[in-house]
Order: sequence, then structure tokens, then C-alpha cells
Amino acid sequence: MKNITLLLLLFVPSLAASAQSTLNVEVVLNKPDAGGNLMLLLCPSEAAYDKDEGCTPKMVKADGRTVRVTFTDVKPGTYAVKVFHDINSDRKLNTSWVGWPQEPYGFSNDAPVNMGPPSFKLAAITVKEGVQTSRINLR
Repeated sequence: MKNITLLLLLFVPSLAASAQSTLNVEVVLNKPDAGGNLMLLLCPSEAAYDKDEGCTPKMVKADGRTVRVTFTDVKPGTYAVKVFHDINSDRKLNTSWVGWPQEPYGFSNDAPVNMGPPSFKLAAITVKEGVQTSRINLR
């Protein structure tokens, strides 16, 4: 019996360490009839967020007023989400000659935009064990 208890004590912490979560991101489109795709990045750190490297990308059809995008097997932690509505389906955020976005965009926490994207800290969300949902309203 002692061996079984010891085995369980050794096994249970490894289950907790490998716990994964599911993050649903609900994106509210401001141009729901425009067509195209939603391009999302789930970024696990400030460095990844700033450089768009090391983030988990998703592309889904922009269909309807609200689109749900699911990220599975997410380790609990702090993340930030970037999204834009790629209306012309060219896989890039089109900007004006001065750099202002010409396609709808948004960030987790509906983080405010002032002369550039918000900081990771403002867009950060905490992903916990289990399933959770975050909503982003496009601008």
C-alpha cells in the first residue's frame, strides 16, 4: 500500500505541471459584412508580443458579427492577443502612408491605442487552468 501511495504522490505533481487550458477569444467585428479573415496572435511574453515571434497564430473566416477562435493546449500563464480583420485577405495589416491601420484591429483587454499598439502589460490576460473566454472589440 505504501508503494501505491508513493507512486501516486510522484505522479500527481507531474499532472499538475502539465495542465493545459483552452482560451476562447470572441472577436466582435465592426465591419461584419466585409468578408475576409481574422488574423490572431496569442503571445506568451512581452518579447514575443513586441516582435510577433514565438506567438501562436490563427486565421479564421470573418463570418458574422462575433467570431469565436479557440486556442487549445495553452499553458496557464500571462498572454496577450493581437487581432486584425484582413478584409482583402492579403495576410497583412494594411496601413496608410503614415502607418495608421486601414483595416479593423484590436487587442486583448480592449487595451487602448495611443500612437501605436498598447504595451504587453495593458493587453495582458491571465490564462488559468480550464476553459475561459476573452472578448475583443475591433476598432
